[in-house]
Amino acid sequence: MNKRLTSKQEYNKTKAMVEALIAEATEKGMLEPDMDNDYTRKIADLSKLMAQYEDEYMDILPLRQKTPLIKTIEDYIYARNMKQKEGALLLGINETVFSQILNGKRRITMPVAKRLYKILGINADMILEFA
Repeated sequence: MNKRLTSKQEYNKTKAMVEALIAEATEKGMLEPDMDNDYTRKIADLSKLMAQYEDEYMDILPLRQKTPLIKTIEDYIYARNMKQKEGALLLGINETVFSQILNGKRRITMPVAKRLYKILGINADMILEFA
């Protein structure tokens, strides 16, 4: 399929077609896992066109992925059955600040980085690379 979507109108029309195909295929039992049929192929083709349009013309932010440092902090808290509030208290920071750090909305400051190393025992190289 060489066609490309070049307008929001084409995109919306294609989206409506995909939704209609999904509804029809679901009603007929044609969207079971690992099925290969006209419905699944057409939905896949149209979805690729939509994805290309989204990449080129729409300002959609990618999902944030947690860094290994954030995962390590979360693993520490989880392994000790701690609540986020207790983790914040352990690190001597406000619970809101801690939540923002874990969600990637706030950078880790040097004092917090030092506490991650001293209190949680997180590898300094990891802290330096991902803080």
